[in-house]
Amino acid sequence: MEGGIDMDDGIDIEDLVGHSLQGTMEDFQDGEDDHIDIEVDNVQGDREDLQGTHYTTQFLQKQKVSVRLLRDEVKEKFGIDVSMGQCRRAKKYVIELIEGTLMEHYEKLWSYGEEIRTSNPRSTVKIDVNAMPDGELIYVVGRDANNHILPIARAIVCVEIKANLEMVLLEAVKKVLPIAEHRQCARHIVANFRKRLSGVHYDNMFWKARKASVKPLFNAAMKKIRVLNPAAYDYLMETNPKSWNRAFFQEGKMCDAVENGLSKSFNSVIRDARKKPIITMLEEIRLYVMERLYNLKMKGSSWPDYKPCPSITLLLNKLKRAQRNISESYVVDLDKKTCTCRVWQLNGYGCVHSVATISYLNRDVATYVDPKLYSAFYKNTYKYQIHGMNGSNTWPPTEFTPPLPPMKRRMPSIPKVNRRIDASNELPRHIVSKAGKIISCSVCKQARHNKVTCPKVESPQVEGSRV
Repeated sequence: MEGGIDMDDGIDIEDLVGHSLQGTMEDFQDGEDDHIDIEVDNVQGDREDLQGTHYTTQFLQKQKVSVRLLRDEVKEKFGIDVSMGQCRRAKKYVIELIEGTLMEHYEKLWSYGEEIRTSNPRSTVKIDVNAMPDGELIYVVGRDANNHILPIARAIVCVEIKANLEMVLLEAVKKVLPIAEHRQCARHIVANFRKRLSGVHYDNMFWKARKASVKPLFNAAMKKIRVLNPAAYDYLMETNPKSWNRAFFQEGKMCDAVENGLSKSFNSVIRDARKKPIITMLEEIRLYVMERLYNLKMKGSSWPDYKPCPSITLLLNKLKRAQRNISESYVVDLDKKTCTCRVWQLNGYGCVHSVATISYLNRDVATYVDPKLYSAFYKNTYKYQIHGMNGSNTWPPTEFTPPLPPMKRRMPSIPKVNRRIDASNELPRHIVSKAGKIISCSVCKQARHNKVTCPKVESPQVEGSRV
């Protein structure tokens, strides 16, 4: 089949929030398939048939079962030594029985897309058969009125597309949303900055420049960096400070964040689902999003409509306890809801100067919060819910040719299992010095030696050695 099929009902960009892919996962039923025959070889070379009556249910409930623990369990229960490779193949076999093979997943993509459109009207589904994705998941998340994560849209693309994705997304956002503001994550900027120039003083000066909400303060902070190291100043200016400094942010966006913490938090939730076949991955993420949207909707159902959301109220209380810098002064206009420090115009709920002014006049600080941060806007965000979906056995058939899964990519090195931790998230290592401490032996209870060098412990005698 040539070209891509666009299954789109013409949803508006404003209605995209709340209309992401929706449904419920197909229930797995325990039946006659609960018995799995696993063939293993013991150390003597004898071949035995091992019928594990509980492995299907065990992997169904918890697929992250350790292969090492599985090997120990087989040895303890059946008295057979199996290798790690045999356990991995057995685990892979059981998971394929539960979830299906990769080819079966791609054969159902067309029917899966039709089921989404049937069960959740006005949803947007697009499939390109000329570029079958190979597991590169992209998710768009936003921020609601209560400062919570709001999933918006998702896509699965090929590695070749992902390589140029940053430039493609920037151009697409400028075309579809011309007034949208693009920002960079300050933590990524400082992480790349550390690769060139490391030191706590550089980090402190960068974060001081990042927090500056007016241009004079930003220029003063950058001037100190240039005096200390001109190369550091040149590098930071090349990163386009307008995208990571609050002094250049557009007013009225109700968000002054310069870090991409929401995406990292959402990514940690779907980390396990990303390792699974395509339909299972999409279903697990959809179930999580569906449950999250419902819980957040029920959480805010009792909130008063024309008052700030609870998270905004907590931020206001924090500003009431904050101390103003007496060396700085700014002009606050309560009628226009502005402050010359620009923080009030950026976040929408206030700054230390506006809160101090309102409190001095014995007025309610909550009445000066922007209406976009009220509970009424929060409830309007979650008025669209995700509906359930039928199981794969009832998905509507299509006339399209089933696509084949992409070719398996072989990485140049051993794939990493653990996530890479950003240097900014690593805690400083604290080591207690043992200098001057007198040790004691746990065997004879005498001081100045341990059990390794204790004279009362007899050293083991080696009868022979093997070459």
